[in-house]
Amino acid sequence: MARGTYDDTHQKIVESGMKMFLENGFERTNLRDLCSEAGITTGSFYRHFASKEDIFSYFVQPAVDELKKDFADAEPVCREAVEKGDIRSLWMIMDANRLLDYIYRNFNALKLLLKCSDGTPYSDFLNDIVTMETDISLRSLHLAKDLGYISAEIPSVQEMHMICHAYISCVFEAVLHDLSREEMEKYIHTIVSFFTAGSYQVLGL
Repeated sequence: MARGTYDDTHQKIVESGMKMFLENGFERTNLRDLCSEAGITTGSFYRHFASKEDIFSYFVQPAVDELKKDFADAEPVCREAVEKGDIRSLWMIMDANRLLDYIYRNFNALKLLLKCSDGTPYSDFLNDIVTMETDISLRSLHLAKDLGYISAEIPSVQEMHMICHAYISCVFEAVLHDLSREEMEKYIHTIVSFFTAGSYQVLGL
């Protein structure tokens, strides 16, 4: 098969897959219908993707990997800030503009993860992100307490999980409600300020 033909078919599959997953969700998207929408046979599909699960992963895995890397990169930065006694900077490490860049660079992938992933290994995406945020936050805060920079009681795992869930869910409302970046830019600093002030109050900072 000529390279151009292969690439054209691949693009048709990708466009059809994204359209149908967004409209119907993963579970209600039929592979035969996806191929019909793309104007190809199922045999042609399998020359590009191993399964319906494979093409869904093609859409969302890069966004998942990017966010996991951001968390991994943030933890040593958080630790360094705590060791210097700069506790308040913990809330500045994932700044609002960087967060918006991530969301709008991966908007459709996040929509698939948040709204269309039932029946896939990604169905717990939001909870997985909240758990990572909770774990990093608690490790940082317990270190700060051990070093004497925080005297207040550290929230329990369950409390911190609920706080992180509220914050992350609030930010992802941009995706769930199809807000434009311009709209979200009006809200994000208020959201971050609200949760930052609450954190300072709880921790006595």
